[in-house]
Amino acid sequence: MVNCNDTIRVSDLNIKGNAQVNTEGAIKAMTWRSAVAGIAIFLVEALCVWQEKARNRRMLEKLDDNLLKDVGMTRSDLDRELSKPFWTGFPPRN
Repeated sequence: MVNCNDTIRVSDLNIKGNAQVNTEGAIKAMTWRSAVAGIAIFLVEALCVWQEKARNRRMLEKLDDNLLKDVGMTRSDLDRELSKPFWTGFPPRN
């Protein structure tokens, strides 16, 4: 049986704390990459929310008056909801 301590030696990696990582160029690159990743994640989340809203509105549209009454909506509430643009209420406010 091989022990992990025998196969991986941290001292062989030649890392001296954060001194090599925290150079100005590396920080700028990490900041830029983080910003791009954050924007990409935001856009994917926005698309997911918009798709969910569209799917929910399509499902509500198919309900008859009795089922709408069960969920506490009237036909006029439904018409008002269906007239809203899909981006309404995004991003959600905390």
